[in-house]
Amino acid sequence: MANSRMTAQIYISDPYLNELLIQGMEKGIQGDYQGAIVLFTKILQFSPSEVEAYYNRGLAYTKLNNYQAAMADLTQALALNQTIPDLYIERAKVYLQLGDRPAAIADMKQAKTLLRQQGDSETSRYQEIDSLLN
Repeated sequence: MANSRMTAQIYISDPYLNELLIQGMEKGIQGDYQGAIVLFTKILQFSPSEVEAYYNRGLAYTKLNNYQAAMADLTQALALNQTIPDLYIERAKVYLQLGDRPAAIADMKQAKTLLRQQGDSETSRYQEIDSLLN
């Protein structure tokens, strides 16, 4: 959950929902994962197709070791958008926590493919995948 206030990034086109997302991300940064989940859930009640809300709620669930809920959210985010490498990376980490190494490897390989296609193969994310694969 990046510090979105510093970058003033727009994640969701609806200003109210975007503000809720930013607040949720800030709660996550502060370690209030339950509070973050409440805000991300509120976004999804208004707009059930917000990939950023599923992704960030999945991260919050991961921090609380609720891997089943994290898996559900990350999988839903991927159902909505299959071109975001971070979704595959985070889901791979959850697969590893659940003991499903083959599924984790498949997601990491997909993330590497997307990073390569997007010209992003020199980033720390690409190196993170390599370290997870070994």
